[in-house]
Amino acid sequence: MERAGVGDVILFDRKDNLCEGKVFLVRDNSVLVEISKEAAKILGYEMPNTVVRHGNYKIKTS
Repeated sequence: MERAGVGDVILFDRKDNLCEGKVFLVRDNSVLVEISKEAAKILGYEMPNTVVRHGNYKIKTS
């Protein structure tokens, strides 16, 4: 599986919702992603950031 890099836009499932976000940090086992404020509100998050494990996302292609 191809791993996302900083700046990549990824798609992932969270709480039965398909979310889109932009990677701002890559770790060994996961990526940190900035999501929209609207998505954060729907998911019940205070901040528009989340962590997604490698293998649980797909890189969005144009």
